Amino acid sequence: MPDVRVVDATGATVMPGIVDAHCHLGGNSYPEETNWVLEPDRFQAIASAAQAAASVGHGVTSVRDISVNGPHLRRAIGEGLIEGPRIVPCWRGLSRTGGHGDAPGLPREMVRTSHPWGIIADGPDEVRWAVREVVKNGARCVKVWASGGGLHENEPEDLQHYSLEELRVIVEEASYVRVPVAAHCESAETARAAVEAGVWSIEHGEDLDEETIVRMAARGISLVPTLTLLVQWASWSKEFGGYYARPYVPGAEQIPGDRDAAVSLLRARLAENLMRAKEAGIRIGVGSDAYCTGLTPYGEQTLREVRALVAAGLTEMEAIVAATRSGAEILRIEGETGTLETGKSADLIVLRRNPLEDIGSLDGTEMLLVLRQGCVVKDVLTGAG
Repeated sequence: MPDVRVVDATGATVMPGIVDAHCHLGGNSYPEETNWVLEPDRFQAIASAAQAAASVGHGVTSVRDISVNGPHLRRAIGEGLIEGPRIVPCWRGLSRTGGHGDAPGLPREMVRTSHPWGIIADGPDEVRWAVREVVKNGARCVKVWASGGGLHENEPEDLQHYSLEELRVIVEEASYVRVPVAAHCESAETARAAVEAGVWSIEHGEDLDEETIVRMAARGISLVPTLTLLVQWASWSKEFGGYYARPYVPGAEQIPGDRDAAVSLLRARLAENLMRAKEAGIRIGVGSDAYCTGLTPYGEQTLREVRALVAAGLTEMEAIVAATRSGAEILRIEGETGTLETGKSADLIVLRRNPLEDIGSLDGTEMLLVLRQGCVVKDVLTGAG
């Protein structure tokens, strides 16, 4: 056929495009939560297009996005107006008042209209309304901050933020429109409640007890561990001269005062937790939790996460499966992408070297060709893209 293009990729490696199951295309330029709300909405919307383009330029061809921009980016990308990955949008995630999706110190109404990824809802009636609002605005997945996240002292990671009753209402309401629920859980108690409520995936989940792991495996609940961001977050705590509340190491009675020692302890704890989940047969996905252009560069952060899974104990193949097939299953788009098969979308990467031999080759500088739905995003082989 005359319109078929043939590319000589002799010696290179072809793999499916990367799936990032947890990111925020909010367009943020600043790390502090107050500025997330105060920064002009229109500027953030424009900046989010650049974040989407950066993601796909690093071989990330599909994402699950938690931001107010997601449904609009999805349309613009689908219509060919801008470059970016396939988007499974969550719109805004549910947060209790004062929680991880709020901005303490700012008026509730300002947060309601201008937070790039949070919607405040308290109690069974409000969370039911919030799920309906989220779905109304185009969400294909409902995100809930079931625990704190350590932005400030009043919402530490180890505290549960929604009751089991509230979580059950969220899952019930989402189920009426066949939309899954992704739950941010950073404590064992919170993850246990989220699993009991019937969520689809646990986000972060760095503190999973044996009972919760067994239940997750039995119920097919996935884990998106975001290892890279969790380590970064601890190093960015105010105790070490950063932006956020305090370093958090699940299960540690005392956290070392030295940054390197604290990070080393956290890495070991995260690796142990991940491997227990993997050995139980829990499906693991890749999530960058990229949320700020300067701190978590889009696309690059996702590739760091794949490499972090290997450093934590997964094999290279297990990490690549997490970043491709498993990610597509978590996003419920496995019929379209995640593997290289006849009939699926041509989302693929051509790498200079084989990542099964060296996971370090899964890097933007090693990508010779990136296709999203058959369209060239990046082309080093011929210079045409």
